[in-house]
Amino acid sequence: TMFWKILFAFIPPIHWGGTIMWRGTTQMPLIRGTSTFLGLGTRARRVIVYPISQPDDRGMAVTNWIAEVSVDASHGWQKSGWYRPVETSDFVDHFEGFKFDWLDVPAMIRGADAAYENPMIDRDPLDFWSQNRVALIGDAAHPMYPTGSNGASQAIIDTRMLGKMLLQHGLTPAALSAYDAALCGPIAQIVLRNRDDGPFGLLKIVEDRCGGVFDDINEVVPYDERLAFMARYKEAAGFAMEKVNMSAPIIGKGLKVNLNHTPSNSGPQHEGVKEAG
Repeated sequence: TMFWKILFAFIPPIHWGGTIMWRGTTQMPLIRGTSTFLGLGTRARRVIVYPISQPDDRGMAVTNWIAEVSVDASHGWQKSGWYRPVETSDFVDHFEGFKFDWLDVPAMIRGADAAYENPMIDRDPLDFWSQNRVALIGDAAHPMYPTGSNGASQAIIDTRMLGKMLLQHGLTPAALSAYDAALCGPIAQIVLRNRDDGPFGLLKIVEDRCGGVFDDINEVVPYDERLAFMARYKEAAGFAMEKVNMSAPIIGKGLKVNLNHTPSNSGPQHEGVKEAG
């Protein structure tokens, strides 16, 4: 917050679109395998499930889950605090219909050691991330909805790109400007895309076309259409596997920043910024 106040005369307000999230972990049998990422439901009511440990000798893995419900956001977030522990009984009723022969969502939620509630929030994208010798990175630069599960991974990409620019320009404002120019615009588009459900927009297509009831998914959304939908998001978020695997490292092995490069006090100036006092 301090750096935001230094950099910007106007800080975009927190944006809440009406989604409340509850999070927890439950030890349970694997669903398909250790790399399975499962999304169920629509924006009105949705559950995301994926393992975060290897299975033990009983086949049980620690499994992360996020349960979401969308409500009227016109009056803003009315509860005190942004992140608080809650009892599973406070919200599990929303998901009583999520029972399948291969997964009982209410039982999974009730089996958690603890549960936490928070609103799904972000801020409008910024026009720039750097000013003179200060730059924003990670959530400070681009708080986004977690619908793409790419908040942490984007922070890692930010760090690598910043390192690349420091190698090219030394410890100078020019390095921060180059980092800003490389990422600020493209990542702004991901922030906005995640507001529209990110990769889970595919579930909305299914809901719109058949109400979520079908015998053959290929008759609702053909395989090639599903593949193309996910490919567009992966490309935008930098998750396209083949492209990532074939790309050269952002930072070459063994390279180090030139610490003898004398920083300049001059850097790009942006309208609507404040100088540090």
